[in-house]
Amino acid sequence: MVAKLRTIPNGLTDTDLDSVSYANAGQPLSSVSLLLGSGGDRRIWSDAATGRNRYGTLTRPAGEEISFSSTTASNVSAEGYAAADRALKRLVGTNAVTPIPYDEWFDDVRDGVRRSLAVADAEVILAASGTDAEILALCLVAGLSVRPITNIFIAPDETGNGIPLAASGRHFSDLTALGRAVDSGELLEGFSDSRIEVRTVPIRDETGQQRTRESVDYAVAGLVEQELRRGRDVLVHVLDTSKTGLEGVSRETARQLAAAAPGRVRILIDACQLRCPLSQLRQDLNDGFLVAVTGSKLAAGPPFSGALLIPASTVDELARCRNIPAGLAEYTAAQDWPASLRQRTDFGFKSEMNIGLSLRWVAALANLVPYAAVDEMLRAQIKQHFVDAVLVRATDLKGVQLHPNDEGAYLASRGIVPLTVLGGNGGFASFDQAQADQVALRSAAGGPICHIGQAVRIGPRVALRIGASATDIAGVAARMAAGETLQDAFKPIEADLDTVFAKWSGIRRHPFGA
Repeated sequence: MVAKLRTIPNGLTDTDLDSVSYANAGQPLSSVSLLLGSGGDRRIWSDAATGRNRYGTLTRPAGEEISFSSTTASNVSAEGYAAADRALKRLVGTNAVTPIPYDEWFDDVRDGVRRSLAVADAEVILAASGTDAEILALCLVAGLSVRPITNIFIAPDETGNGIPLAASGRHFSDLTALGRAVDSGELLEGFSDSRIEVRTVPIRDETGQQRTRESVDYAVAGLVEQELRRGRDVLVHVLDTSKTGLEGVSRETARQLAAAAPGRVRILIDACQLRCPLSQLRQDLNDGFLVAVTGSKLAAGPPFSGALLIPASTVDELARCRNIPAGLAEYTAAQDWPASLRQRTDFGFKSEMNIGLSLRWVAALANLVPYAAVDEMLRAQIKQHFVDAVLVRATDLKGVQLHPNDEGAYLASRGIVPLTVLGGNGGFASFDQAQADQVALRSAAGGPICHIGQAVRIGPRVALRIGASATDIAGVAARMAAGETLQDAFKPIEADLDTVFAKWSGIRRHPFGA
C-alpha cells in the first residue's frame, strides 16, 4: 500500500513514496533507512558511496561496529530500527496493518516521549535537533514578550556549533530541516536587529580550567539584573551537561532569577545530552522551566531527534500567543505540535509533517524506555563503573591524557570522559589532528569500526570524548537482573573498550601520518 504524504522534506515533498512499500513477507525495503536520514539538514544526509552521514553513522543497524559516541551521534540500534519499521507500517499500512490517521500517529510519538521521561503534565513539541529546539524556544519566548529580549547562554564552545546564531534569532545553516533554502546568518522573519541580543558566559577560563559554580552564577545574575534595567526581558539557559560533562548555572540560581521577575525572566534547561537524573527534568518542569532534550545523545537514537518540553504553567500562555515570529515556520511543522497548542494558535505553518524526525524519536524511544526503567541509583552506579573503566585504560594510552581536574565526580554523574589528544611533539594536538584520530577510529583499517565523540576545544587543548549510552546502561542492568554481578555484567562493555583503546594505541604510534 502506498500513502500520499502531504509534506516530507529533503526532496520528498508532495511525492508519492513508491519506496514506502513492503515485500510480500512484510519486510521493509529501503524506506526506513531513507526516512531516518530525512527531515534534517545536510549533516544527516547519507553519502551515496558509504551510506554514512557527516557524523560517520548509519541509518541501519551495524552491530559489528563499536560505539561510545553518544556525546555526538550513534548508529541506529537493531531495536530502534525495528521499532521505526513497525511505526512506519502503522502509518502507511501493509497487507496486514491498517494505516492510522496522521494526527494519531504523531500524538503517539509525543506520548512516547512523555511516558519515557515520566513528564505526563508537559506538552511536547518535536524539533529536528537541539539547535532547532533553541530557535523554537526563542521564538516562543519572543511571542510571549512585548519587550526586546536578551538571550543568555552558557559555554558557547561546549554546546552545538549552530547555537550562537540560533540564539540570536538567525538561520544557522543555508538549509533547514524542512528543506527550506535560507540565508545562513540572516534574521528569521519577524525578528528585527534590535529585538534579540546575545550574552554568553563561559564555564571554563582561558586555560580550559573549570570555573567555580559560584562565579558562573554570579556572572549570569549580574547580566540578568543589567538587562532588566535596560528594559529587556531575559531568556536564561541552564546548561545541564556540556560536551565535556560540565554544568553551567545552578538550578537554585535559575529559580531565584525567575522568581525575582516573573514573566520577564524565563529559563530554558538545555538537557540535550539527557544525562541528568530523569527526576530532575520533572522538577524543572514543575518549576516552570522550558526543557530541551534529544533522543540522539545518551539515548543513542539516530542523530537529529530533539524536543522542547513545555511546562503546564506555560501552555495556556502559549495558546493565547499571537506574536510568534513567522520565520519559525521554516523550522517547525504542524504535526510537531500537539493539537492543544496547534489548534489554539493562529501561527502559519508552512509544512504539515516531518516523518523522518518522528521515526528517529521512535528509534530513540526503543533505547530510552528500558533505560528509564532502571533504578536511578543503579544508573549512577553503572556510570561510575564505566568512567572508572575508561580512566584505567586511558592512563596506559600514549599521546592521550586526562584534562587536569577532570577526574571529578561530575564525570561519573554524566558518564562522559574527555581525553586530551597530544601532537607528535608532545604538545597539544590541533583540532584537525585530534579529529583525525576520531576519523581513523571509525575507519575499517586496523580493527573494527569504533565510534567515539567528536573533538571539542577546551582552552588550548582539544579532547575526544568517550561516553556511555542508554543501551550500555540498560544492557548492564538487564544482565544484573538476570543474576550477574556488576563486574560480570560489565564484561561486554570492557571488552569493547579494550578494542577501542587497542586500535587507538595503534593510531597513536603513527600519529597524523608521521
